[in-house]
Amino acid sequence: MRKLEKIDTKYKFSRKRDRNIITPCCNKKNGGGFVHYENQPKRFGYCHYCDTTTLPPILYKDSAGNLFTYNDVIQQFESYNSIVEPIVATTQPKTTSIPQKFIPENKIWDAYSKLPENNLLKYLRKTYGDNRVDKACKEYALGTSDDGGVMFWSINTDLQVQKLKISYYDTNGRRKKKFKAPYLNDKGYYSCLFGEHLLIPSCKDRQRIVLVESEKTAIVGSIVLPKFTWLAYGGLTQLTVKKAHCLKGYQRVLVIPDFSSKAIKAISKRITELKELGINLNILDLTQGMTDTQRDNLGIYGYDLEDIIRKIPS
Repeated sequence: MRKLEKIDTKYKFSRKRDRNIITPCCNKKNGGGFVHYENQPKRFGYCHYCDTTTLPPILYKDSAGNLFTYNDVIQQFESYNSIVEPIVATTQPKTTSIPQKFIPENKIWDAYSKLPENNLLKYLRKTYGDNRVDKACKEYALGTSDDGGVMFWSINTDLQVQKLKISYYDTNGRRKKKFKAPYLNDKGYYSCLFGEHLLIPSCKDRQRIVLVESEKTAIVGSIVLPKFTWLAYGGLTQLTVKKAHCLKGYQRVLVIPDFSSKAIKAISKRITELKELGINLNILDLTQGMTDTQRDNLGIYGYDLEDIIRKIPS
């Protein structure tokens, strides 16, 4: 039995993106969202469209330099010849994704005036006053679900309703772990940025936009600092290329991640990737290099952006 040695390979992304391939993961024509690894077949790389990494197989070599891979199906090593390159996109590729569906607008207004209001709106009224909260409710079409949750609607720049997220809060304004998403991706309901409908395409050089993680933070920001347009991407890993595409061409976009080193690291990486696609965002690091352990030692564990924004004079 021949002795095989594992080949340790470090993968490095190519600086140039091949737009003449179809992505191996989601079967799309590459508009720049798929970046392949250098010195590897171009079907291997990272896809920003569906957040999927496609890695080459692990290679082994014998004393003569012949290459092998391990076949999990037959549970033995076999000769590694070549890996098929992706198909050149000469026509529009077939796609298995379901086309975007939209939620009827009347669903928003059915919940808009529902009483009693949810805990988040009660907390905001107590903290910031009725007038400013009424304005935020109108801007973001906030509503209350039948079981007392706040309804965050994802509305695009064409004023089409793409998605609904229902979140639940305690009376002190802190979010519970429970949430619902009644309209599912596998049914064709995909999310856009929360607040996207507030973008003004004719003011790309002037509109000042702040992008935060949570919908609640965007609401509070709009109340405390209304001179900015506040949007939310909905979660640590949710600032995808598809969501961020609406920001292309806007010159004054500031991203404020949550108050943790993990959030800063994740969003910094994503911003670098988005800039390669012509989506220019700047980041505000409120941790100023502080680790999460240092943050906790200062007694500010659990701080979210509202705790910080609330201290800013309006």
